[in-house]
Amino acid sequence: MTILEAFLQQGSVSTDTRQIKEGDLFFALKGPNFNGNAFAARALEAGASYAVIDEQAYAVPGDARYLLVPDSLKALQQLARDYRRRFDIPILGITGSNGKTTTKELIQAVLATEKRVFATPGNLNNHIGVPLSLLSMPADTQLAVIEMGANQPGDIAELAHIALPTHGIITNIGQAHLERFHSIEGVRKTKGELFDFLRTHGGKAFVNTLDTQVMRAAKGLKQMVTYGRQDSHAWVEVLHSSLQGMQLHLHHRQWPEPLHLESALSGSYNALNILAAACIGVYFGLKPTSIQQGIASYRPTNNRSQLLRRGDYTIWLDAYNANPTSMRAAISHLMQVAGGKKVALILGDMYELGAQSEQAHRELGEFVHSLHPYRLIGIGAHMKQTVAVAGGVASWFPDVETAKDALPGLLKGAEVLLLKGSRGVALEGLLEVL
Repeated sequence: MTILEAFLQQGSVSTDTRQIKEGDLFFALKGPNFNGNAFAARALEAGASYAVIDEQAYAVPGDARYLLVPDSLKALQQLARDYRRRFDIPILGITGSNGKTTTKELIQAVLATEKRVFATPGNLNNHIGVPLSLLSMPADTQLAVIEMGANQPGDIAELAHIALPTHGIITNIGQAHLERFHSIEGVRKTKGELFDFLRTHGGKAFVNTLDTQVMRAAKGLKQMVTYGRQDSHAWVEVLHSSLQGMQLHLHHRQWPEPLHLESALSGSYNALNILAAACIGVYFGLKPTSIQQGIASYRPTNNRSQLLRRGDYTIWLDAYNANPTSMRAAISHLMQVAGGKKVALILGDMYELGAQSEQAHRELGEFVHSLHPYRLIGIGAHMKQTVAVAGGVASWFPDVETAKDALPGLLKGAEVLLLKGSRGVALEGLLEVL
């Protein structure tokens, strides 16, 4: 029996014996501190139909439920590729330095108004997550949106050869993961691997013309739909923006008049994410009213651009990720829309900046200093540099737990709070004292 045949019998896979469902195809993956082969027997006992292993010693002689392969991870990836090939549908790959998850969810919200859409669950966007996502795609899917993340050069190329996208979008290219990519050029080359795949395989790209690095990555593409600048296929005009959301006009070459959009999202960078989703909706033939409905219905979750109320505070929680580009954008926007209210910035470390980390945190301090917020509270080892440079009414704490006791007193008089930092800082833990 082939692995594809085994999968098609039940249609579900698992890599974790704690989450086995009856009939799952179990893949014994390995990590620095574990060997999934050692759990294969337990997976079968828990109800798995087969266990894919890559070490003979863990197979039980005569038990046909053990499927021995040279490499379990590569077998999982190959199964995902084989399953994906059974679908003759548009597969949209999405990557970028900032906003790829929000844009993915906006695209899903728009397209789902008229189509059966599958999108990557959560952030399953790496060499294991993308195969698992593809293998959870329902048989009646009409269009799929697959998120692709990268930890090192070559990652996007690998994921593209698994997902085989027919379309692709790079939201933007900025100063993210510099510890691994070393420079903005390294980020561009890696994110651009998605467009490289489309260029080679005759796919179509949605290109952000406001991002010079994305434009460089798109060079040589024969099939493009552009958005951003006013000479693009689509562009957006922000009519009104506040912490509660924004109103926009979507302009498109196909339309004599702009389309009015309303969104619970806020910020110029989110306007670009909305534009991307709307542009893709137009391309795939959705009615204007469906695009309006999809954009209006979307609500951010998972600590991304979430607007909360805690006592006297209006809180903008954006603590899922942070890099110099996204940090400046969030701070600038909040200061602009606060309407004269007293703004406190609670900022966590920006991770994975490598040799550029100290400079980036110091430059952030200079930026904050120029805006004169009511309070600045820095959390994390690197934020000590930001606080030192920013000056003013600023405090620093090594971690969230240390900050909890002092925070209520430091925030007296503040009205609007921004919580922004890298995922590992876990700034959302401060909500319990606000």
